[in-house]
Amino acid sequence: MSAGQTTARGPVTAPCILLVDDDRRILELLEIAFTAHGFRVITAPDGDAAIKSALAERPDLLVLDVRLPKKSGLEVCEWLRRDPDDPSVPVIMVSAVADVETRLQAFTRGADDYLTKPFSPKELIARVKRLLARSVEARAARARQHELERELVHAREATRRSHTATQREQALRDFERGPGLDLLSAGDEDELARRLLPLLRARMGSTMVGLLLPENDGGALVPAAVRGDGPERLAPLALPRTGALATLLAGLERPVVRRDLERFPELALEVAPFVAEGVALLVPLRGPDGLEGLAVLDERRDGLPFPPSELEALASIARFAGVVLHHARRVRALAERALVEFAGRGAAGDDGRRARAEAGFLVERAAHATWVPMRQRRLLAYALRLGRGAVTGEGAETLERLAADDPTGLARDLVTLFALADAPTAGGDDAPVTGDGRAAVLLAVALLHAEERERGADPRAALSRALAVAGARLDPITRQALDAAARELALLTVEAA
Repeated sequence: MSAGQTTARGPVTAPCILLVDDDRRILELLEIAFTAHGFRVITAPDGDAAIKSALAERPDLLVLDVRLPKKSGLEVCEWLRRDPDDPSVPVIMVSAVADVETRLQAFTRGADDYLTKPFSPKELIARVKRLLARSVEARAARARQHELERELVHAREATRRSHTATQREQALRDFERGPGLDLLSAGDEDELARRLLPLLRARMGSTMVGLLLPENDGGALVPAAVRGDGPERLAPLALPRTGALATLLAGLERPVVRRDLERFPELALEVAPFVAEGVALLVPLRGPDGLEGLAVLDERRDGLPFPPSELEALASIARFAGVVLHHARRVRALAERALVEFAGRGAAGDDGRRARAEAGFLVERAAHATWVPMRQRRLLAYALRLGRGAVTGEGAETLERLAADDPTGLARDLVTLFALADAPTAGGDDAPVTGDGRAAVLLAVALLHAEERERGADPRAALSRALAVAGARLDPITRQALDAAARELALLTVEAA
């Protein structure tokens, strides 16, 4: 029988025996004996063929002669013990040599039993059955051990996941008791920005973090506050709340890495400004009525990706901030309504309204160009609508009463802005310019411009007079912005005519 040949006798599930001997007569005799006892038999005439058959058929046991061509039985046995897939297959070695040294070598190389020729086939089969029974038990034990090891791995993984979940829940509880409550106690958008932006910057490790808020009801989200860089860094950003990007962010309700958004071609135009300004993370601040704001962060200082655990915590922070913005917007709407009613009591005539509208156009354009913060821009608009009468006589008393009952601080800050606008302060090229200081100078110029226009001066003369009175309080950037706004107003006036 040729190497690797199998008999068709016996069931397929019968134990498979590989017989290896260079004597053809012995192979035929043993094949008949094993087949008669229900075994499936494979034969091989030399060591190389034995290894090939063992790899191809994976027998349940080998009967291996010590002296073989090409590779000896001892070498084959040693090779089988190094096989990573089945290193414990039972091996009975047979030999005509009965000396102790050969027997010791066989056991040293990994043989399970040793039988000296000549031997009785019945004795060989009895030993085979005994080894197979032990092998079945050993394999069952190994299988059970592997199963237990897998169960242990799964148990450890489950424990690790449970521990991670517990830590995450604890971190969220700690956040709710600490920074979460601190955010909820913010009364208005500015106070929220003062608390939120340093928190985000510290937790996420970014060099810059900014806050985009709606400039008016239904309007686009525009930069309202920034930490870590000047406001000019985010000045070009504007996110329409009716656009596809805002809709996506509001629906996700979680921080989104900008690179993930760049995979959507339909968002390319809306995402491009964020790419240009180096924004790496967008955090939607969603309230009960939808998207209330957007926090934006640049890359981490260490250049590493944002940690998933921090992104999850950031989602909780964003939910708190969205609720705060929702309530702040509603409270601010009440305060603004009171200011509108107050302004309506002392409404100016048609000429006065046109003069204030013209002055309002100038300072609104200049405020945008010089990055005056959003709150100060709102205060400027209300101050111009109220006029100087708001801080004199009965108007001052009314504004003070409003300030006492206004949780947003708008009325209080209006009083401060009017005071700053009328106060002579140092200025010039070397004077530091803050948002409050620039807003105060712009208000002073706007009020003077409106008064000059009501007296009959033309727009250019009115502005020149206002700028001359402001004098050294005007820094070069603000002066240039007002001149540019005046040129734009002149062009619009010519077109309208």
